Amino acid sequence: MRKEIVWAIVAGILFGLVITFGVVRVNSTLKPKGESTTPSSTPESAIPEFKIALNKPENEDVIIQDSVAVSGITKPNALIAISGEEGDYILKSDEKGLFEEEVDLISGVNQIKITAFDPTGAQSIEKVLVVYSSAFEEKEGDRLEKAANKPKAYLGTVTDITDSTIQIRTTSSEIRQISVGNDTSVVKTDPTSKVVKLTDIAIGDFIVAMGYKNGNQVLSAQRILITPAVTEPKISVTMGKGADITPTKNTSVFLFKDGKVTKAKATSIEDESQVIYVTTEEAEKSSIRTIFLI
Repeated sequence: MRKEIVWAIVAGILFGLVITFGVVRVNSTLKPKGESTTPSSTPESAIPEFKIALNKPENEDVIIQDSVAVSGITKPNALIAISGEEGDYILKSDEKGLFEEEVDLISGVNQIKITAFDPTGAQSIEKVLVVYSSAFEEKEGDRLEKAANKPKAYLGTVTDITDSTIQIRTTSSEIRQISVGNDTSVVKTDPTSKVVKLTDIAIGDFIVAMGYKNGNQVLSAQRILITPAVTEPKISVTMGKGADITPTKNTSVFLFKDGKVTKAKATSIEDESQVIYVTTEEAEKSSIRTIFLI
């Protein structure tokens, strides 16, 4: 009798295990593939990265006016400092992240740096290079044609020359081809600007060629500048406190309030003032060029 009771208990346990195992298998089969039983969390890669997407100008555009509209999109309500060759600007992106500012240009190569700060203080940087030449003559055509084939600039060191072509190596070591002809004007900018001949261009010269690209990415040059090599300017833009900075007599100070920029005095900077300041470095000596009181 006792043996029968023991076997009944054992059989009951085994039957329960079989039923439990079957339920688990059925649940795993019905559950969507890849579904986790643990709570899901947003991976870091899904978090949007803080970036600046420029709309205009495009890199290596040739501009025939003495200013250019710099526009793009970034995070909403970001503070944006734009640094040109000789001046700095500040603005705020709108609720959609859009921004636009007119930036003055100098003759020749202009390197523009755009620095954005989001409300948390995080920073994002974008750069663009354009060439301003009032002497460059755009091709005649309608608006659509001009938009499809804008004048461009090729910059680099001459590595080879023939009667009709010039080959250059860019600062990023890219090889580019330039076609030239009798109508190509050449100007040597150092020490003073003067018109020279095509034959005055030599291997090793740094040139800025302006013209239109064909389908093979060969630039048909209308105008060429022989100029000192272009190097990236040492400009840094920082957000900080008034206690962090020491302005000089050459430092420009501005107040940025309610979307408007007004001239201010260095004496208005207090230790706890929130500032964005632009530092430049020349001949291994750094100085603050511009301070914006926020």
